[in-house]
Amino acid sequence: MKPFIHRILLFLTGATTFTIINYSFDFVLYPFALYQLGVIYGFSVMVVLSFLFCWFYFLIYDYLKRDFLGIEFSKEKMNAIITSNDSVGFKLFLVKILRKSHLFLFVFLSIYFNPFVAVAFRRKGNFEYNGLTAHDWRMFILSVIISNGFWASTVFVGLSFFEFLYKIIFQWWNMIG
Repeated sequence: MKPFIHRILLFLTGATTFTIINYSFDFVLYPFALYQLGVIYGFSVMVVLSFLFCWFYFLIYDYLKRDFLGIEFSKEKMNAIITSNDSVGFKLFLVKILRKSHLFLFVFLSIYFNPFVAVAFRRKGNFEYNGLTAHDWRMFILSVIISNGFWASTVFVGLSFFEFLYKIIFQWWNMIG
């Protein structure tokens, strides 16, 4: 029972810390950089910071050799489902999707989480914490481009919307005041 509780506490601590850092990066630093530095320069700065942050996550993850985000556990379970030969019904449908959707899963993880999660989930081996291979580095760089391209577009649209809304409200306020 003790290892199970330890694993749960490790995951809760890791996931909470990871989420706080990522939300601060995505929802505070990213919009601030794009707003203050402009789209091109802000995007360039954030791509470099994103690369460094995610690379630092890999260094910590491989150094600690602890699955504090549940990535290795999830990989293990997914691999068990994919390699299962006794699949019937929904499980068979799930196996077919998982076997053919590596690119979709990679893009989804890159956008929804970050390059660290996308590459850690896709690299070979479970619970090995063996650094990045040349293939992993290529995937990492691609993931940085995908995630930052998506996020910069999203933030730019959001900032443009708020700027437009601000102008409308400001003009309306001047008309009635």
